[in-house]
Amino acid sequence: MEAIKQMVKIPKNHKLTIDIPDYIDTDQVGELILILKEKKKRIKGLDISQAMKDPLFLDDLKEIKEDYKNIDSTGW
Repeated sequence: MEAIKQMVKIPKNHKLTIDIPDYIDTDQVGELILILKEKKKRIKGLDISQAMKDPLFLDDLKEIKEDYKNIDSTGW
């Protein structure tokens, strides 16, 4: 495994390209990870309070609660 680090600035079009060194063979599978150095800004329109009105989110919470019901009743 090899790690190749490149620092890039996010452009206005939000598209990045990377340069792969010539010594890397083609057809290899690689994993790209984007690590942002700056604190992300709050995205307009995304609010955690909206989750409590989302039926799919509420259904997921009910399923999780049901899955852990027996564990929660067991003493530690």
